[in-house]
Order: sequence, then C-alpha cells, then structure tokens
Amino acid sequence: MSSAPPYSAPKELAPARPSLATTRAARSSQNTCQRPRLKPDLSAIAFIYRGLTRQHLPEAYGPFTSSARNLGLWQEKVRFMIGVDHDKVFDDSGTAANLPDVDRRLILAFLSSVPALAWAAGSGSGSDATPATGAASATDGITVVTGSPATQNAVSATAAKKVAASTTSKTSTTPSLFSAQSPWNSTPIKPRLGNNTLPTAKQVPWIEESAYSSKIFRAAANDSPMTVIADDIANQLQAGAVTIPRFPAATMPATGQDGHCEILDPVDGTLHSFYQLRRTAGTWRAGKYARTSAQGSGWGTVANPDNVRAAGCSTAGGLLLASELGLDIVPHALAIGMDKNAFLSGPVWPATLQDYTGATTYKGVPGQRFPMGRLLMLPASFDVDKLGLPESRAIARTLKKYGGYIVDATVGSLNFYAEIGSGWNKSYVNGKYTAAFSPDMQAIKAGLRQLLAQDGFLDRDGKPYTPTPFRSMNLLSMRGPWQSYNGSKSFGKYDAATDLFQAEATAESRTVRQLLSTHDEADRFGYKKQSWNLNPEPGVRYLVKAIGAGDITATLAVNAKSFKRYAATTKLAPGGSVAFTWPTDPATVTEIFVDKPAGATASIRLELVKA
Repeated sequence: MSSAPPYSAPKELAPARPSLATTRAARSSQNTCQRPRLKPDLSAIAFIYRGLTRQHLPEAYGPFTSSARNLGLWQEKVRFMIGVDHDKVFDDSGTAANLPDVDRRLILAFLSSVPALAWAAGSGSGSDATPATGAASATDGITVVTGSPATQNAVSATAAKKVAASTTSKTSTTPSLFSAQSPWNSTPIKPRLGNNTLPTAKQVPWIEESAYSSKIFRAAANDSPMTVIADDIANQLQAGAVTIPRFPAATMPATGQDGHCEILDPVDGTLHSFYQLRRTAGTWRAGKYARTSAQGSGWGTVANPDNVRAAGCSTAGGLLLASELGLDIVPHALAIGMDKNAFLSGPVWPATLQDYTGATTYKGVPGQRFPMGRLLMLPASFDVDKLGLPESRAIARTLKKYGGYIVDATVGSLNFYAEIGSGWNKSYVNGKYTAAFSPDMQAIKAGLRQLLAQDGFLDRDGKPYTPTPFRSMNLLSMRGPWQSYNGSKSFGKYDAATDLFQAEATAESRTVRQLLSTHDEADRFGYKKQSWNLNPEPGVRYLVKAIGAGDITATLAVNAKSFKRYAATTKLAPGGSVAFTWPTDPATVTEIFVDKPAGATASIRLELVKA
C-alpha cells in the first residue's frame, strides 16, 4: 500500500494562538474585540484526512485495515474529536482552565468537504432529520414584504396561514431588548442590495454559541450587589471599581479569552456588559465594562461610542437567544462576526467604532469587503425551503427580513452569534455529525449581500421612521480629562453611568476645564486623545444645552489654535440653553469650563446638537 502524501492544512485553519498575557496587554490599549481562536490540532485533522480518504493511518497509530471492526473504532475516534468543545471548567482566574487544541468548528468544516464522511451523519441529523431525497422536511411560509404597514399586515396574514399547521412553530414571549426604533428591531423598507460576496478563504460559516459568544444573565430583585474591578470603563477612559447592584450568583463569562458576559437588570432597566470578565482570588475583574439602557438603541452614540464589541455595541445585540429557539423567524437583526480578510476600514451607521488596528489590519479586497456596521441580508429570491434544518431556515428568514449587522472580527470564521448553550448550533447532535449543517451554512453565506440603500425603516411596531444621522446627535462628551483652572483646586469627575460630570460638596468655589481639538476623522479613536469624535461643522448653527442638578454651571468657548476667542456661551445652569453658529475655521480648540460655588454636590453636562 502506498503512503498517503502529507496533508498541509491551509493557513486559514491555523491561526497563531496568542498567550493570555499577550492578548490582555495588546487589548488594554485598543478597542479590539476580535475573536482570538485556539490553534487547531493539525495532526488531528491530518489524522482524519488520511484515515477516511486514504484508508491509511499515520505510523504512530499502527497499520490500518479496512475491516469493519477497525473502521468502526476509527469512526468513534473521529466522533469523539468532533464532540470535543472548549471546556467550561474554570480555575480561580475565571478563564478556561483546560482548553483543548481541537477547534470543532474547523474540523467540521473540513469533514463536510470529504465525501467519505456519509457515515458520520448516521441516522441523526440534528433536530430535523433530512429525508433521503435531500428535500427539506418543512415548508417556508414566511414572505418578506416591503411597503406600508397595512400591506405588510395583509400579506403577513396570508403567510401565517401557510405555517399554521406546523406543530413546531411558536412566537416569542421574551420581552424585546432595546427600543422600538433600535436598529436591532428595525426592518429596511425596499432594500437594495449590492453585489459584493464574502471571500471563500477564512470565512467558515458557523453558529458560535460556546467559548467565543456570550450569555445574558437576568438579575432578580433579591440578588446581592457585587463590585467589579474594570481595567477600562467604557466612555470614561478610566479604570476603576464599579458596583453592580444586582449580580446573579450564576453569572459565568464565556470561557474564551474574550470572556464576554451580560447582566440584564429588569429592576432599573440596565444592561451591564463585560469583556474579559474573570474571578481572581475571590474578586471579579473585567478588561472592559459598559453600562447602557436595555431600552436604548443598543448601539453607541457620537458622544459615547464605546462598548464591549468592536462596533461599539454590547454582545446582547443580535444574539440568538435560547428562548428564541424553535421560532420560525427571530424578531430582530442578527450579530455577525467575520475574519479581517473581508473588512473595509471605516465604520458605518449604526457602528461607531471598529477594531483599533483596523486601518492597517483590515485586508478586504474590492468585491469582497465590507465596513464594520454594514447590514448583510439575504435577497428576497433566496430559497429558504432548500435548507435542511429548521434552525437554518429560521436564520435565513430573519436575514431576509431584518438582516445581520457586522459587529466584530474573528479569526477564520463567519459567525452568527447565539447565546451560550442555547442549542442553535446543530453541527453535532446526540453523538452524530449533522450532515445538513455545513451545507445550510454555506448556502446562507453564499447568499449574503450588503444593504446599500433603502426607503427608510419600519420599527418594531411596524411604523416607518428615519434613523437619526450621526451628525445630528449630541457631539459633546464631558469625559475629560479635566484640569484645575486659574489656580483653583481640582474637583469632580465624569461618570459614564449617568453621563454627567459629578461634583462633590466643596467649601469654596472651584473651576475646571477640558480641551477638545478638531482632528482627522479617519482616526475613529480621536475621542481618546482630547479630540472630538465627530468635529462640529464650520458655519452650522448649534444649540448648547445644559443638563444636570444642583448649583453648578458650564461654559463652552470656541477658539482658534492660537486661542483667539471666536465665540462663547454664557454660564449655563442645568436647564439653560443657547444657540450660536460654529466658526468657519475648520481647525479649532474648544474649551469647556465647569464652575461650582461652595456648597452641596451637583452634576452637569453640556450637549451640542444642531439647532
């Protein structure tokens, strides 16, 4: 018997495995939330390849024969290897204590391309066994309709009759996350899609519901508070201790190096988002912490662009929830991650940010590249019925109606993110490889196109609306850094949780100042460098509003770089406002002053919006 030629795995199957120390050090200075993947065990993949396609084992495993007994034993070895997933055993550091080198996602993608693997499916093909003819066992009864809500309701009623006989269909009873007009809950009207396609290489389509996804833990009114030490409090540009008022005892971050986790507190409507959450010597720590409203937009703003995902959103946005498994269509847009070989630098609405190094590490080529935040959809012509699994069909229907937003970078995969342990990933069920999973995912990937234009959006309630453009949002943040001014003692600090400059009680009057410079907006991280995130537009009329409480005032002054004064507001107390026209000089330095007389605590922020 001739020996099999050595198998050389393509580079996209072998990303370098960064050390945890290296990863933490790199991310402490950047807003990257990409998914560092564990290095796959290439010898294991070669082992599978040789045994099944050549009926030959590496010498280390002894001679291979084609006897039924040996083949059966060999197949069990492969099934075991497919079944291996990232361990969920935590050590005291709160990170995965024993992560195996076999990445199930990559092995399954490889196996699905080998014809000799028909045995792997056996009689089990997930929750919806595909008939021998290969036809789908269920009929798609969802029709994507654009136009007026009345038209949608009429056609939706017809579509509903088609699926009424299904014994597996159900509707969501889970309260919706985010506002009715959140991009996550919106439907494009008359979408026009582009022609760009995703690259073949480094984009293995996958439903990530394990080590590199996230889980939403719902707090109860009687849960105890917990202090978390955060290396970075999003939008505050500071490290510090944050108190989570109600911290569920069952809280457990994802076992991957990103350690994502969400706590939804229905008592006060807060969503607590974590990156690299871990427990060390009895203390909870996080690489980054973000606090947002569960009824907000679910995305960053110009003034507060940061969160735990690279796009400036939480991991709760677009997550396929366990409670949504079994639905015919998921009632929101999905979250998508992809390898950097498909990215185009420069985030677009609703994304406020991208990976910190995206300007140099995004490697998409013309015809196969997309910016962070782009909505990917399946065209109306996509045949959902051809998909073999009900989970695949639900995802496809969702992508036809809502689409999926690109929110993060991965290494080697095209991810649809599902809640950890939710059961959406049917690649391996009851000890058997699901034959329909990979073809379904590949078909969905091949059909995805980016949204280039639309006639507005329908909100969650079916009402048309136009999203607020970035430049019509509040442009001003009070995050600082703040410095004492004119001999005054320093006081107060910006609090991201309330989005206010919080001043303590003082025995004397005090003044502090922050500076903001215009900058090249191609650098989306200027807000970390005493610059505007988006520069005010020269010659445009703006309204300056003061919000807060207590005896305190704030002033905005616009200067040339030489500090020649162009314009300034009066001292504005909370509730005050004034309009003025921004100077035509494109290169300005803005001063924000906060003045507080002696007395009790107070708080304030200024907002700058188009008049």
